[in-house]
Amino acid sequence: MDQIQLVGEEDPVLERYFKGHKAAIASLDFSPNGKQLGAGRARELGSRRLSDLQKNTEDLSRPLYKKPPADSHAPGEWGRASKLQLNEGELKQQEELIERYAINIYLSDRISLHRHIEDKRMYECKSQKFNYRILPTTSVIIAFYNEAWSTLLRTIHSVLETSPAVLLKEIILVDDLSDRVYLKTQLETYISNLDRVRLIRTNKREGLVRARLIGATFATGDVLTFLDCHCECNSGWLEPLLERIGRDETAIVCPVIDTIDWNTFEFYMQTGEPMIGGFDWRLTFQWHSVPKHERDRRISRIDPIRSPTMAGGLFAVSKKYFQYLGTYDTGMEVWGGENLELSFRVWQCGGKLEIHPCSHVGHVFPKRAPYARPNFLQNTARAAEVWMDEYKEHFYNRNPPARKEAYGDISERKLLRERLRCKNFDWRGKFSEFKAHTAPVRSVDFSADGQFLATASEDKSIKVWSMYRQRFLYSLYRHTHWVRCAKFSPDGRLIVSCSEDKTIKIWDTTNKQCVNNFSDSVGFANFVDFNPSGTCIASAGSDQTVKVWDVRVNKLLQHYQVHSGGVNCISFHPSGNYLITASSDGTLKILDLLEGRLIYTLQGHTGPVFTVSFSKGGELFASGGADTQVLLWKTNFDELPSKGLNKRNLKRLHFDSPPHLLDIYPRTPHPHEEKVETVEINPKLEVIDLQISTPPVVDILSFDSTTTTETSGRTLPDKGEEACGYFLNPSLLSPECSPTTTKKKTEDMSDLPCESQRSIPHAVTDALEHIMEQLNVLTQISPQGLWRHLTDCEKEPCENLESSYDLLKENHVKNHLVSFSNIVLCVTFPVFIRHLFSLKAIALFTSCQI
Repeated sequence: MDQIQLVGEEDPVLERYFKGHKAAIASLDFSPNGKQLGAGRARELGSRRLSDLQKNTEDLSRPLYKKPPADSHAPGEWGRASKLQLNEGELKQQEELIERYAINIYLSDRISLHRHIEDKRMYECKSQKFNYRILPTTSVIIAFYNEAWSTLLRTIHSVLETSPAVLLKEIILVDDLSDRVYLKTQLETYISNLDRVRLIRTNKREGLVRARLIGATFATGDVLTFLDCHCECNSGWLEPLLERIGRDETAIVCPVIDTIDWNTFEFYMQTGEPMIGGFDWRLTFQWHSVPKHERDRRISRIDPIRSPTMAGGLFAVSKKYFQYLGTYDTGMEVWGGENLELSFRVWQCGGKLEIHPCSHVGHVFPKRAPYARPNFLQNTARAAEVWMDEYKEHFYNRNPPARKEAYGDISERKLLRERLRCKNFDWRGKFSEFKAHTAPVRSVDFSADGQFLATASEDKSIKVWSMYRQRFLYSLYRHTHWVRCAKFSPDGRLIVSCSEDKTIKIWDTTNKQCVNNFSDSVGFANFVDFNPSGTCIASAGSDQTVKVWDVRVNKLLQHYQVHSGGVNCISFHPSGNYLITASSDGTLKILDLLEGRLIYTLQGHTGPVFTVSFSKGGELFASGGADTQVLLWKTNFDELPSKGLNKRNLKRLHFDSPPHLLDIYPRTPHPHEEKVETVEINPKLEVIDLQISTPPVVDILSFDSTTTTETSGRTLPDKGEEACGYFLNPSLLSPECSPTTTKKKTEDMSDLPCESQRSIPHAVTDALEHIMEQLNVLTQISPQGLWRHLTDCEKEPCENLESSYDLLKENHVKNHLVSFSNIVLCVTFPVFIRHLFSLKAIALFTSCQI
């Protein structure tokens, strides 16, 4: 019996009726003044006894429908990625469906509508207990327009099979005037066999905002839960949302939005701390890491996380509070901007916006927006005018066309703001401090014009800053682990980033979206950069590899494994023909990208080398490492343009002077116990005979480790051994190497030889100029003419070179570094080669195709 009747003294007439007890009433008693009637502890005891009994006989967490047993061999089961083996006809059909829906529906149709998802939530989330009898009920509202059959039904079934039956009041489907045939009678017939699923159709195109409001109008649950039409709910997703709203009705709570890959349908569940929402001054939604002050505020890691904004597709709100807040702004068309408008309104009008780390819902992020949002600028202008006060100027400055947008009548929304006594936008700005990085910054890089700065951090984000306005602009979020590096392309339109999640991503700075993705299953990239033309990127891998990718066709071009330790940094030569790498094995290596091979190995550091960089002109490069020293190197690379070269016929023999150590910083004595001198692959400038020796070739377009055959080089001098011969630059000769000095001097190592010691005599200069004149005679004529000239007139240039060589010998310049750049010779003229080799000069040889 759960009714109470009050009986009059004379007539047995029902005077009042009380209803509210949910258990048997054990006793009744009036207060002494006769004005109050109580039931003592009967309700409490009765309720507890019945609850204890039901706990033994009923599982209140049981969903309305139970999933069928898992088939581990079925495609997509447990959220695994799937890839079908298709013939040509099936592949064409798959591409057509992707073009239509921006999702791989061909694969989706072959994945079970009831597939299981592995539950990777935190342990504390799984062990939570809920009192289901006091939790509010919910109506799940799903608006759709021309959604694919399998993704829509998988969303419905995932709600029915993961939501406790005692909490799920209904699922309301709102069809916003779809024109697909299967969404008509076929859909009605299908859902007629499902309990608690209702279908509402609009008679005109309403857009997402008004379609959801139509669904909310028909909802009977205490809480409105909005979902997109291509989602999959994980176990235990609903209870945390309803429990939080049950404790605080002014909280709007969002689940953690996990990614479902649009092409493979792999379910990526976030296992750590989720991201929170933000925005930029264009009023586009951004993801951010949780700031330190919010972490400090929370007691447990499963406590709800306050978020400045929400993505908008998935959230739960008390129906009463949603109506109190003014629901959606019905002046907004189709979709776009409504999520930020509601976020601003919640915070400024006394509510809370949170993300619950224990609630996980997967969302298929399409390859592109399935349909346009032409009213986005109008919607965001409307939100700015109502809620942003003077800060709307930031929005208009970033979106000048928005000033001309007709955003409609906003008088009603401004009256709503006054009625709710909402705070101004400046208060919200002071409350939210989500702009700075929340973890160590690993990389900084300026754009080529110096107007922007990109920073990469261990908080998994990349942030872009304006140097002109001296303020933060926007964040880029898609990496799931520390971001190691972020670099601008030469034209500033792209940003490349690498992360410990083993991916390299290309970002478009215009629309702030990830437009390309390169992944590696072996190791992650420590460093990444664009080549000077911006068409390729190179990555320095922790797995000891260097890879070159073409960003235009998303293809791996070259793969090198020349180091015995992780590669920490790379730098392109300004010509784009060479790449220098720095490794933890203590070496620097220079790669010829045109021929795809290793050409030089440089040793000079006494520990891992962490960074390296070419100068603007490419004539110098510097390296630094764990030995706390910075080494400055001199180069003399050719600058043959890579464009238009026939790589199959081109054979560059690298006879120009190899890199050599130019200076060491700091110049004061270094605290190393043992001074290690610089060792080069070819310290004597000996030219490699390509007819005999095997050049160091690296396997290209292969992921297998390859063995690199390096040219023979000298090792480090033993203690006490003469080390002077290891320096190619006479200015670096230490006092110990002086022929007149045998004892070690104690002077500062920064003492360098005087200018007279380093200069080349005028006679030598005249001899070199004379040789250049003779060479210029040969380079001014065609290859055929050159052959005839060399055949008829071989003796004269030989005599000229002999006399020049004698002059060089008389002036004792054999030990001087003589570097000839941009000298083109024909390899069929052995006399020239013999004399140039005797002068220890290195020339660039090219085939003359005679």
